[in-house]
Amino acid sequence: MDRFLRNAGAERVGEDASIKLCQLLEDSAEEVIAKAKVLARHAGRNNVIREDIVLAANLLYAL
Repeated sequence: MDRFLRNAGAERVGEDASIKLCQLLEDSAEEVIAKAKVLARHAGRNNVIREDIVLAANLLYAL
């Protein structure tokens, strides 16, 4: 996570910042996955495909 923060321009990164970013990303990923599973089931599939992930992210975050 340090690398992501540094690539975004942070010169110094606290350990707690790295941990928090990791937690936020995991929470976001879980939300997207849950929504993608619903979309796949609605389409009559058991497999989640790329389009389910993209659509779920767009619906959740209005991208």
